[in-house]
Parts: sequence; structure tokens; C-alpha cells
Amino acid sequence: MTFAILAAPLFLLAAPAAAEAPSSAPALETAPAPTPETTAAPDVAAQDREMRERTALNDVFFEALGSGLLYSLNYERILDKWNIGLRGGASYFTYKVAQQGQSGNVTLVSFPLVASYYIGWGSHHVQLGLGATILYTGVATDSLGVKFDSERSGAGLAANAVIGYRFMPRTGGVSFGVDFTPLLRASKLLPWGGANVGYAF
Repeated sequence: MTFAILAAPLFLLAAPAAAEAPSSAPALETAPAPTPETTAAPDVAAQDREMRERTALNDVFFEALGSGLLYSLNYERILDKWNIGLRGGASYFTYKVAQQGQSGNVTLVSFPLVASYYIGWGSHHVQLGLGATILYTGVATDSLGVKFDSERSGAGLAANAVIGYRFMPRTGGVSFGVDFTPLLRASKLLPWGGANVGYAF
């Protein structure tokens, strides 16, 4: 009996410890679902403003007929803020005339000056312009001293107008147009027209 009481603690100490309940496996960490990057909405106003801004403010062009009468070489500066173009040009032409066996030269010089208002969007425009054309007609004498004269000899001034279409690329490139260009001088109206081609930069 005594031995049994003394041996009981040994059996208790030697008995294997109760197995611990297996701990549950650690939960797998799930990566957060990628959130799609938010695309910034396009700034329509900024894009529209960029399309409207003109970087080619200068235009050099040749006009057949038109405000220079026969032809003219022109330079135009565009004031984009007000949709206005300021143009200046020049032309020179001389030809021989004959009268009763004699001959001489008639010279025509013109300087068209036009201020235009452009209506449109992008590179396409309706052109409305007003201005003046400075004219000089010179009549030379021949070798025998015969003088060729005309009532239009000397300097003069003609009012002009422009109604037409102009293609002017906003960032530079080839420009062109066609227009109706009547001229008024000394109460006489000359229905006229022209076409032009040049380069904007």
C-alpha cells in the first residue's frame, strides 16, 4: 500500500503529456485587390483652347489680280486675339504702248493696304476686309520725245474691299484663298477678284 502511494507520482510524471490540440493553420493573407488607376478626365476646355491658339501669326503670299490690280506680293500680320489681319503689299508692272508709229512705256505701281476680320474656327475662315490701294501710273516718252499721257497718270488712291475664303493653318504651312475685291476710285467701281497662295509661319 505504501509502495503504491509512493509510486503513483512516478507514474503521473512518466505519463506523456496530453497532446495539445493542433492549432489552426494561420490564415493566408490575401493581397488587396488592385484598384484601377483613376484616369483623369480630359480637360475639354484646355484642349479647345489649344486648338484655337494660333502660333503662325505671319503670312507671306502672292495674289493674282486682287487688291493690287494685276498682282501683288504681300505680308500679313495676324492679331489672333481680335481675329484681325493687317496686310501690306506691293506690285510693279510696265508695258509698251504704241501710238501713230511711236512707242513708249506705261508703268503701274500699286501698294494694297487691307485690314481684315476673320470669321471661322481652326484654319478655315471667311475674310471681310476694307482698305485702300495706292496707285501710281507713269507714262514715259519715246526716243523722239513723243509723250504718252493719260488722265490717270500720276499717283492716286482707290478704296478696296475683300470678301472671300482663306485657309490659314494655325501652326504654319501653306495658305491659300479666293476673294472678291472691288475697287472704287473717283466714283468709278471696278468689280474685281483674285486668288492667293503663300506660307504662314
